[in-house]
Amino acid sequence: MYNTVSVRSQDIVVPGVMTLTVLAPEMAAASAPGQFYMLKSWREQDPFLMRPISIDHIDVQAGTLTFLYKVVGRGTELLSHLRGGDTLELLGPLGKGFPIDGSCRRAAVIGRGIGIAPLRPLVEQLRAQGTEVYAYLSAKSEDDLFHQELFLTLGAVVRTTTAPNERITDAFAADAAQLPFDAAYSCGSNRLAAHMKQLHAQHGFPAYVSLEEHMACGVGACKGCICTAHDKDSGEASYVRVCKSGPVFDVDRVL
Repeated sequence: MYNTVSVRSQDIVVPGVMTLTVLAPEMAAASAPGQFYMLKSWREQDPFLMRPISIDHIDVQAGTLTFLYKVVGRGTELLSHLRGGDTLELLGPLGKGFPIDGSCRRAAVIGRGIGIAPLRPLVEQLRAQGTEVYAYLSAKSEDDLFHQELFLTLGAVVRTTTAPNERITDAFAADAAQLPFDAAYSCGSNRLAAHMKQLHAQHGFPAYVSLEEHMACGVGACKGCICTAHDKDSGEASYVRVCKSGPVFDVDRVL
């Protein structure tokens, strides 16, 4: 759906990173963890394209959506000037989100930097259904270890690292050797997702990765976010649109 919505609030998380909350009851009710929206707050033709941003928080009761994003170019710089009461255009929810099994007893989430943001609604839903969650978070600095305190408050076990010579997946490997996991999810680093795939092959739990690609339209029309995917049964390779077939994929299909 396409709507003009009202900004509830926007705050600076750390320099260059913003959290934007909008009032959008119908969209919030239709959204799921792992999906994304296209956002636009400007009337000029420059920049021409909306900006794709993943969902950081869904509050159906309040009718709000929250987006956590980095200011990295002209579009996000314009978004960063929004204040409460301003309006912006939203297109979504878009894409396929994280598969969530209601019988999942223990899940791992692996994120890096701003890629931790899409994992928040996933962790919130998993904890709400009683799933034990282990969160493995990495970043270049402590400022970029988003949501670690929130995940702890939700009751997740949280492992973190900012050391350049450490892999957060080593902590996951140590836990997976002792504990049975029913699912694993990754976002923010294809390298971390590749390590997760190795553990998935070793231990047999389902594993999913949310891919990050440049997107122009968000609806599959422009075919600008193509990646190679493999059929699970035949192994045959084909090109798929990340915005339509993903952004969440079974890790065996795309890595």
